[in-house]
Amino acid sequence: MNNNKIKYDIPFSGNVVIKVVDIIGTPVRVILNEHGSAGNYEVSLDAEALPPGKYYYKVLYSSSNGNGSADLKHAEETIASGQVKIEI
Repeated sequence: MNNNKIKYDIPFSGNVVIKVVDIIGTPVRVILNEHGSAGNYEVSLDAEALPPGKYYYKVLYSSSNGNGSADLKHAEETIASGQVKIEI
């Protein structure tokens, strides 16, 4: 089993979406799409079904009241684009 942990934090309650994209930015999987409260989180990505290659994830959130949105990218290894690579 190829299991990667994605750690992220959100500053306020709202909808959280975590997408896995390929090297050219094409979405290949949505691993989370739910409402969350402010705080620190960790989610697992079972990458066994993905073909070998380099993938990135994006953590996106928007506030419950619709007044804020941002693109968050967190993890231990960051590349120049500010995204995080998941090597399989």
